[in-house]
Amino acid sequence: MKNKLITIILTLVVILSSIAVLPQNEIMTSAMLKNIIILFCSLLLIILILTNYQKLKFDNKDLLLLTFLLLVITSTFMSTDIHKSIYGEGSRYEGLLMFISYACIYLASKKFFEYKKISIFFNVMFYTSLFIGIIGFFQNYLNIPNTIFTLVPKATFGNQNFFGSYISIVLPISMSIYILYNSNKALVLSNIMFFNMLSCGTRSAWIAFTVVSFLGIIYLVKIKNKVFLKRCILLIICFILIFLFIYNGIGNYIFSHTLFSGTSSYNLKERFKVIGNDLDLISKNGLSNKLGSSRIEIWKMTLKVVEKYPLLGYGTDNLQLGLIFSCPDDVINYINAHHGIPDKAHNEYLHIAATLGIPALLVYLIFLALIVLPKLKNMDKDKKSLIFSLAILSYLAQAFFNISTIGVSPLFWMLLGLSDNENIERSIIKYEQDQEKNI
Repeated sequence: MKNKLITIILTLVVILSSIAVLPQNEIMTSAMLKNIIILFCSLLLIILILTNYQKLKFDNKDLLLLTFLLLVITSTFMSTDIHKSIYGEGSRYEGLLMFISYACIYLASKKFFEYKKISIFFNVMFYTSLFIGIIGFFQNYLNIPNTIFTLVPKATFGNQNFFGSYISIVLPISMSIYILYNSNKALVLSNIMFFNMLSCGTRSAWIAFTVVSFLGIIYLVKIKNKVFLKRCILLIICFILIFLFIYNGIGNYIFSHTLFSGTSSYNLKERFKVIGNDLDLISKNGLSNKLGSSRIEIWKMTLKVVEKYPLLGYGTDNLQLGLIFSCPDDVINYINAHHGIPDKAHNEYLHIAATLGIPALLVYLIFLALIVLPKLKNMDKDKKSLIFSLAILSYLAQAFFNISTIGVSPLFWMLLGLSDNENIERSIIKYEQDQEKNI
């Protein structure tokens, strides 16, 4: 019974943290709503885990996670702004409480998550992702006042980059399920998410997609399965057609005369020009501060925080203050140029080093390596390892250029836990057998 409750809560926290969205208002923001949902569900998970402590057996990965949490706690209470370190920066809410929540989601997913019919969970996640993807599609073309439809493709995440992070997880999973199991649902979802990946313009998601595609090609070459290859070719054809649809502005033409319509604020041709300008800048000046929407400038500033506070960082989610005290002249120049101060490093790994310290980053990377590397070794023999590996690696690739967000991170931490869950492994084997019968 406890396992069933934990499974229900985990499913709810991942779904609700993704889809919870509110039109702009002064009472509550979407981020605040997501934060409340995650903290409440995590509290329930802690209670259920503690009442089920007899079944808890910690392996090396779990001990590394607890070590990481200990470093987060230490950094929090050594911070100059403890309140911010506990609750998180501004509307980000990624302080100590959120790290504890992520750890609970991981442990609960790994130790207690259980679906006798994994197809039920797949269907729930499919319709959730489909709902988000459809919203993202129509946000390109519908302009409805006082709603989330404002000609900006950000779905339910409030930001194009956050939407890109979500796509980086969902797209590899849907592509893999289609190619491996010939699921028509997965084919539909793959096409919608590919459209959204292009239309939201998040280049970190494009990089993640490239990494995943390269690994997928290696897998197909190794196994030499003609059926899988045919499905892959069909997927590529669909993606090319979607690319042409966006690139040539066909959607804008179709929606230009509909009710509440507008034309997408995003232009794929312009995005390619920006990438071309960046490459030209690199060839002439090397790593200029202007590259990647000034990410290089932020990274250089963040490295100065790491250099000054290497052991515990400046404090959990306290990068903004760390920048002010570590490189005030750089901050002034940044404010004059961009009219604001960054509160995230736009690189998850660098952000951890600057706010939690280099030891915390090393522990986190070792923790991830122990989860991912064994899966990579078995990806050509085990479909479960392949699906989880591609999704996790895709997220980790985009994390080099993006920031963590509470709308996506619960799903990522749940995937980390599920990848080592034996109950899920047995359920997927049964799912594979059922799929083979249907084929």
